[in-house]
Amino acid sequence: MLCRLRRPRENCQIPTNIKNDGSEVCSRGPVMKNEPLGHNKPVPLSNDNQPTHEGPYQGQLHDPRDEACGFDILPSFERFNKNNDTYNRGRWDERIMSKKVLDWFRGMYRPDIAARDRDGYTAKDFAFRLGGWVGTNLLIERNLKNGRVDGYQDDIEIYSQTAKEKVEIESPEKMSKELKRVAGIFGAELIGITSADQRWHYSHWYDADHNAEKPANLPEGLNNTIVIGTTMDHNIIKTYPSATAGTAVGFGYSQDANTLQAIGTFIQAMGYRAVASMNDTAQKVPYAIQAGLGENGRHSMLISEEFGPRVRLGQIFTDLPLSFDESKRFGVKEFCTICRRCSDSCPPRAIHDGEPQDEIYNQSNFVGIRKWSIDNEKCFKFWVNQGTDCGICIRDCPYNMDTSTWLKQKYYQFWVWLAGTRLRRLALWLDYKIGDGGRKEPDWWWSGGGDATLNK
Repeated sequence: MLCRLRRPRENCQIPTNIKNDGSEVCSRGPVMKNEPLGHNKPVPLSNDNQPTHEGPYQGQLHDPRDEACGFDILPSFERFNKNNDTYNRGRWDERIMSKKVLDWFRGMYRPDIAARDRDGYTAKDFAFRLGGWVGTNLLIERNLKNGRVDGYQDDIEIYSQTAKEKVEIESPEKMSKELKRVAGIFGAELIGITSADQRWHYSHWYDADHNAEKPANLPEGLNNTIVIGTTMDHNIIKTYPSATAGTAVGFGYSQDANTLQAIGTFIQAMGYRAVASMNDTAQKVPYAIQAGLGENGRHSMLISEEFGPRVRLGQIFTDLPLSFDESKRFGVKEFCTICRRCSDSCPPRAIHDGEPQDEIYNQSNFVGIRKWSIDNEKCFKFWVNQGTDCGICIRDCPYNMDTSTWLKQKYYQFWVWLAGTRLRRLALWLDYKIGDGGRKEPDWWWSGGGDATLNK
């Protein structure tokens, strides 16, 4: 998840530090106005005014799909409060906040702030990254005046209204097949469908206007969840850590924003409701697992059978009648148990190198589910020190392979099969011997490395 800021206007100055007094706060949304707190104004979050702790989940704790998905849900399970994610904490938590954090946020839209004379971090590299984010920035800009940060703190508002007359659906099964064809045309490379699961929905959302908490606001009755996946460019990912590589993330978000809105428009024009979501509303990885798109990896990201971890996720909540996909296990947990490529490569040592656990590092972790989690504070601190995002764990994951040719595709398919068998240690050995882990210098990409094309 990456944080985005609005482009500064002539009458909107970016503050030099982040405050908790209800005045100016930098966020993915608008810079707050200098206005006194009234009786109806929410109290800004701070170390003394922490996000609401909902406590143990009061809904259905276990789901029949849990075992097939590999979910180990404990009695202490709690829904996650969006205000506790590391990026939002960077705006209210004194343990995370700093001028360097503020500069990191500002640098997401101003290439000159973090640029320096170093391969992969020059003004050209940051300008390239900024170009990748333009679709997302336009999405965010359109609703700031309404106090919304679409795609990051709030769901994505679909342009079209829901048609008054519903198109008759012959069957959920047929509609699901047709929807997948539509989604493919609009840019989705992976698509799965599952039922809504309130456990993954954020208990509270973040109010960017007031640096405060606000109630979750997903309409009721949206019982079906569509999950899409789009890939990031393999060759650019190989240059992590660098601003160059960050372009793949930004462009991925921009593609997702367009794809989700297109699918949502299609659904609403047929008379059914659709709420599109990127980094808002609900957790993406567990929904993607339930929808059959992959498994959870040691680096706490989805690993898909088709593209490994090089996938960005989005989802749409809808009442369109659809049939559901089954979860899919292909040996990721068993392979990750013997593999330490991501944890060994992580500079801040933010990735757990042991078995899945239910212990948490800090309040930015999911509570009450035994799985591989990362230390988000260490991860974000490294991002801030770099002046850009990081994806070394994606870069060095054995499932992240170049599949640009027929032969490479066939080898990848063979390797994924091998990694899912008892010969998984042979698969790991092959990755060490002939895999393409390790960093490529950004100048390699700029000079035509990998043909400098969108290589998937």
